[in-house]
Amino acid sequence: MMIFLIFIFGLAIGSFLNVLIVRLPQPEISKYRNIVGGHSRCPKCRKRIFWFENIPVLSFFILKGRCRNCGSKISWQYPLVELLTGFLFLVSFLMYGNSLVYLIYVLFLVGLLTAIAFIDLNNLLIPDSLILVGFIVSFVFIFFASHFSPTISNFYGLLFFGGILLFLFLMTKGRGIGLGDVKMAGWLGFAFGLENSISLFYLTFFIGFIVAIILLVSKKAGLKSKVPLGSIMALASVLFLLSGFNLLDFINSELILRLWLD
Repeated sequence: MMIFLIFIFGLAIGSFLNVLIVRLPQPEISKYRNIVGGHSRCPKCRKRIFWFENIPVLSFFILKGRCRNCGSKISWQYPLVELLTGFLFLVSFLMYGNSLVYLIYVLFLVGLLTAIAFIDLNNLLIPDSLILVGFIVSFVFIFFASHFSPTISNFYGLLFFGGILLFLFLMTKGRGIGLGDVKMAGWLGFAFGLENSISLFYLTFFIGFIVAIILLVSKKAGLKSKVPLGSIMALASVLFLLSGFNLLDFINSELILRLWLD
């Protein structure tokens, strides 16, 4: 029963994430009114979408993927984000359900990373507001989890992951990596700590390399095409959280840490 409820809760959160994904990149919305304020409307005919048309996943298939008023197509992103969030929440519960506080934190990270992944994928943009919220919540969690004192590992993680991307940003003069990527890497480095950030860094660039090869081979991107690195970092972070992957289990972790700390 609990597993079913967690999945349904994930679907509902996924519906909320869709609101953020669609509205946050729109400057006129984020600037002049509440992001989640107002009624949902069809982007084509601007007619109001009622609650019974907004039931996660179910409404999409009942409406056959089209607006009830004008018949325009509804993006598959909506049920995809909802189902993905439900699935990720379910896996998070199965892995971390024995600790309520840690489970809540993991669910927060999964939800936030999902929103960032789709926003960056669609717009090549990582909203500062989401990174700031991530920093604040991570700091509060670490503050209490480590008995009111974030460990030095968290700050080293920020310097390591954020520092590498800042260096790449400066080297490429912002052509390949944006400041949003640097800020996100700094937050993730702080949230995961130094040792985990090393694994996360390599996992991110391994996934990025695979994605780049696929795009180049399929001719969907060129050497100068921009890659949504924020989406790749989000994917790597979720995989890291839910798989327990640790690169340092396979290599000499003491050597790497000694090189960094010395």
